[in-house]
Amino acid sequence: MARRSRSSRTSRPIAHVSLVDRVTDELRASILTGEIQPGSSVSIVELCELYDVSHIPVREALRRLESEGIVSLRPGRSALVAALSADDLTDIYRLRRLIEGDLALQAGRTMTPELLAEAEEALEEYVSIEREPATLAAAHHAFHETLLADVMGNVDKNVLELLWHSADRYLHLLMSSLDQSPETQEQRINEHRELLELAKVRDAEGFRDSWINHLNGSEQALHAALEARSDVADSA
Repeated sequence: MARRSRSSRTSRPIAHVSLVDRVTDELRASILTGEIQPGSSVSIVELCELYDVSHIPVREALRRLESEGIVSLRPGRSALVAALSADDLTDIYRLRRLIEGDLALQAGRTMTPELLAEAEEALEEYVSIEREPATLAAAHHAFHETLLADVMGNVDKNVLELLWHSADRYLHLLMSSLDQSPETQEQRINEHRELLELAKVRDAEGFRDSWINHLNGSEQALHAALEARSDVADSA
């Protein structure tokens, strides 16, 4: 049987995947920023009209976001946006400590000058950018991902990206309730500087412990912000 040309075999799937990616990114952004509120129901029909696409890429986008724990597909033609949950937040950071702690220990033993230079550049960007959730999260992940780049396999990266997306949702929606004082911001920046200095001297255990302490601090801040948000909602 004659084989189809490469272009005829791949042109339609590439276009389809690209469309699904765009719908997924747009829908995720709307949920992360709170434009679509936690606990609300979203209609597939309305999303098709909003993005001017058929139901196929919308359904696939919702399936992807369901795998990230952001939405739950419901019988019929709708999905439910996940509510913010203290238990879920605890689970996210429990898994992050397990995976990132192990990777940090490995990375602390094998850090290269090239990665250190990239991480230093990423840290400078993190320090200098506007403290806005989307740009802040991107710069923050760039720094952490650079430090783990040489020891992070494809499976590690896929799982961590899911956990990072999940954590980012809490950061975006709780940003207004987080302590944004100059002292607190400087403390967070200093935690990253400490990580970089420990990586430079290849103190693997110290690097791992500092990494986990940093995750603990982030989790505690988000839990406090979530509790404050709940208190405001209850009083209303």
